[in-house]
Amino acid sequence: MEQNKWLWVLGALIIGLVVGYFVRGGSSVSPTIQTPQASPVAQVEDKPHQGFILHIDAEKHFPADEKKIAHHFCKQVKGGMFECQLYDSDEKDARLVGVETVVDTKTWQGFDVNEQSLWHYHKEEIPKINAKLPDLSPDEAAKVVETLNETYGKVYLLWDPAKSDLPVGQPSITLIE
Repeated sequence: MEQNKWLWVLGALIIGLVVGYFVRGGSSVSPTIQTPQASPVAQVEDKPHQGFILHIDAEKHFPADEKKIAHHFCKQVKGGMFECQLYDSDEKDARLVGVETVVDTKTWQGFDVNEQSLWHYHKEEIPKINAKLPDLSPDEAAKVVETLNETYGKVYLLWDPAKSDLPVGQPSITLIE
């Protein structure tokens, strides 16, 4: 009985793909996924994805093209850390390609030597990456940079968009040098 259920599901999936193919006129373009509109209650509640508003643009994050900009959108999270979502552009349909976690010096000093080697010191890194804070005035940007100078970052690259338009390859830790 269980096997028949799965065969039915598989058959329905195949029929749906075939029908979708012909409805799109034989196009190989993936269909747009329709998402429900958020309810007013959901818009009021705080969700983990909200609050990533500090925008930092930086070079040297993608090994295949060190000039390609990694668009960071950051916020403070529990434990005094900051986290940044890294995107391949700042367009509304940009792809999430990585995450950067930022800790203070005291936290970094508590790591063993092997772990410390996976982090970069922002006071040394920021001048090397041609960092820009496009949504802030020069005075506001200077204050943010001053705050970040005594922190350490670890970049988890999910995939390198400078190497491929598809999320292929092994995730890695990008060392900014």
